[in-house]
Amino acid sequence: MKDAIRGWWFEGDDPMPWREVAITTLAVAVPPVLAILAFGRMGAVAFIASLAAHLSAKDEGVLTGTVVSLVLVISGLLSLGDPDLALLTAASLGIMTGICGLRGMARPPLRALITWTVFTSPILPATEKPLLFALFILAMVWSLGVTHVFGQSRTTGDEDQESAEYALVFGIAFAVGLTLSVYIGGRYFGDHGFWFPLTFVVLCLPPHGRLFRRTLKRTVGTVLGTAAAVAVALVSEATWLVVTLGAVSLPLAFRMLPYSYTIFTAMLTICVLELLALVSPVSTLAAERLYTMAAAAAMTYALGIVGYGVLMILKPDAARTLREG
Repeated sequence: MKDAIRGWWFEGDDPMPWREVAITTLAVAVPPVLAILAFGRMGAVAFIASLAAHLSAKDEGVLTGTVVSLVLVISGLLSLGDPDLALLTAASLGIMTGICGLRGMARPPLRALITWTVFTSPILPATEKPLLFALFILAMVWSLGVTHVFGQSRTTGDEDQESAEYALVFGIAFAVGLTLSVYIGGRYFGDHGFWFPLTFVVLCLPPHGRLFRRTLKRTVGTVLGTAAAVAVALVSEATWLVVTLGAVSLPLAFRMLPYSYTIFTAMLTICVLELLALVSPVSTLAAERLYTMAAAAAMTYALGIVGYGVLMILKPDAARTLREG
């Protein structure tokens, strides 16, 4: 019983070492802190750049991280302030991600798409695209440089290549889901509608074995993180407390990433909610986060069932992997 409970909460053998946590924090957190201090809310684009660049470089190297980051900023600026282009871009990026999976490289674009979703919201000013681009590039260069200098390039481990049938089914399902989530999020969930596609992408991160169980675990993580953020807000909404909690939860999230995706999701949810709480009430943010989580989880389950059925016809072995891991 004890082993079963531990197996549900913890997937990896050990948390990320504190040295790697410090390097990741240096690579990811420094650019947005400086950018937000200098340029206000639009400085958040530096976080989009630094996180995507660092994770991509850890997965496939600095050169691949550069390519992924450049595709991210170009597709993001195309989508910013233009809902129709955002839908077309989402469909294109979904198909591209499926093709990457055929070569065992779906993880970098999927992780980059987590932050791409912010470009589908009005959080960033669509009238300042040249400045946003410049901030993005500076943050990207910093993050890639730190990753390379401290020897963190290509340290995540190789990703399994997918069969042609699996890549085709995943690419189509992911493109449909991403496009739908961008449309629904923008139409029905207001200024923070990007949480719908963001959550959908998080639920689709590899590995894809035991998809339905992993979706449940990530949902539990979101609920726990939201509950913690609301509990803190009930005690105090002081700015210093909000900033401190957000700053502490980010490195803790990174530390738990290889060890427990449930706890990682909870800590990342706390970080995002606390940072956005600087401009919106936590109670409103929490409600929106739970709504989008529930909707995205339901859509992921539905698409997973359809994909599983198609794979049972085209590639039964791949379907069993999706179910059992």
